[in-house]
Amino acid sequence: MKGKSLEERMAAFVPQRPFVSRASEGRSRTAVLFIHGIAEGPSQFLIPAAWVNALGMDAIALSLPGHGGTAHDFACSGRRAWEAYVDRRVDACRSEYERLILVGHSMGGLLSLLTCLRRPDGVAGIVTVGCPLHVWVSARAVRSILGARYHLLPADAGEEAVRNAVNVAPGPTLGYAGWLPRLGDLFSMMRAVRKDLPCLSVPLLAVQGKRDELVWARRSIGCFRRRVSSVCLQTLVLPDTTHFCYPAADEAVLREAFTNFCRAVASRP
Repeated sequence: MKGKSLEERMAAFVPQRPFVSRASEGRSRTAVLFIHGIAEGPSQFLIPAAWVNALGMDAIALSLPGHGGTAHDFACSGRRAWEAYVDRRVDACRSEYERLILVGHSMGGLLSLLTCLRRPDGVAGIVTVGCPLHVWVSARAVRSILGARYHLLPADAGEEAVRNAVNVAPGPTLGYAGWLPRLGDLFSMMRAVRKDLPCLSVPLLAVQGKRDELVWARRSIGCFRRRVSSVCLQTLVLPDTTHFCYPAADEAVLREAFTNFCRAVASRP
């Protein structure tokens, strides 16, 4: 089946915007800052933000530099810009709230850990979901990514989840060569986090999907367990979850673990 033209794919792209969802009109004492992964956007956090608001906490979801725009914009961004932006947003949240919890999906988990490892003061806890301490790319992932990017086939659940997550406009195929340095940034962050994880001193909930087609879940969760103190670490493996898809039963388990973790962190003196 012939895919859609570049013009059609660009016209179909709707950029995702950062958002703030407050628990009430009054100021919450705790904020949860959501950080998305590489080439992703903040809309994936709308449901968890509602969970956070139900706990009486404010939810803030950011959009990293180079995201929400063109493929060229993304190619021209990178690790330094992403880390600097997260640091600024963390500083802004720390000036407004008594407690701050960082939540990162995929590369967002790496960014959450890195900013806390650099400056642990003011971060009360971290939740990582699908954090790529080790990666592998399955054939299923390649099919879903290519199908979602080029609209080659009617979307199945995996392709639809990828389409909903991606927050970079389509571009010419040859232009994607400019993304290779950004993948290099991802791998450099993975190495840095693995190296410095033993220094982590704040509570961490590490969540991995057992069927993740991009992250090597077993090795990644094992790395957390070996390198993070058991005093700080909680882990959760969701049996049917992929990198972007959360079946209802897994989502219910995730919600319970996530809300319990946030509630416990917020209640600490």
